[in-house]
Amino acid sequence: MNYSKAIFRILKTIDVAFENGQRGSNIFDLNKLGISDRRLRIILKSLYNDGYIDGIAFINVMGDEIPNYKLMGCHLTVDGMLYLENNSTMKQIYAALKEAKEWIP
Repeated sequence: MNYSKAIFRILKTIDVAFENGQRGSNIFDLNKLGISDRRLRIILKSLYNDGYIDGIAFINVMGDEIPNYKLMGCHLTVDGMLYLENNSTMKQIYAALKEAKEWIP
């Protein structure tokens, strides 16, 4: 699994859900993300700890070392928005350079 892609998709999902007024933890499609529920919880906790998302509560469950979560108006912070913007720009630049490499002798 490409974790950079999963992180990008998680942040994008949160951003789109927030803009559309969607609430609840069912906004994530694990098949589309290509990760397990445990991996999603780990990534969400890291994104929160690193200041990319807010509006999420973590719930410790007995017998599980990875906390569960509850979305409460979850949204991107400025850092999260900049991460999405920078990674979208970088992907566009990479695609353009890759295409240019094909036609430049």
